[in-house]
Amino acid sequence: MNKLKKILDKTFWLYVGLGVLNYGVCNVIMLVLHHVFAVGEHESLVIEFAMQTAISFVLNRFVTFRGIPISRVWPVKFVISVAASYLIAKVLLLKVFEYLMTLPFFIGISDWLQGIVAKDADPAKFRESLVMLACTFTYCVINYIGQRYFVFKPRREKQAAQK
Repeated sequence: MNKLKKILDKTFWLYVGLGVLNYGVCNVIMLVLHHVFAVGEHESLVIEFAMQTAISFVLNRFVTFRGIPISRVWPVKFVISVAASYLIAKVLLLKVFEYLMTLPFFIGISDWLQGIVAKDADPAKFRESLVMLACTFTYCVINYIGQRYFVFKPRREKQAAQK
């Protein structure tokens, strides 16, 4: 229980709150680009990724992890973390999520959700949007782990001095 309390601390909730705002704004822009301006799926994902990354960097560096002393190599670690998160969530898992959307179970869930939020939408486009959102959500989770425990992890000598 103590470990869970340590993970779900103030920093986690601040990251989640700011991340939800960032995620929401960037995903609305991604979906508008894709559906209103007919920008391709991959192009929309790349634009959304670039916006989300820039905003994430500023928020994490100057708001979420502002009081944590960090090493001189944090910019390199940030790029590595973001690149790994992107490759896993938006390249490798994209095909997995696309495949899942062909299975009857997920088609049923998609049809049910579509009936609630977008009754007149093309079912294939709606499933494509769900895949894009699933990739972005997965990216956010992986990115949080990388930011918290790799990029902005306090240096060891500072941790020892605080104990």
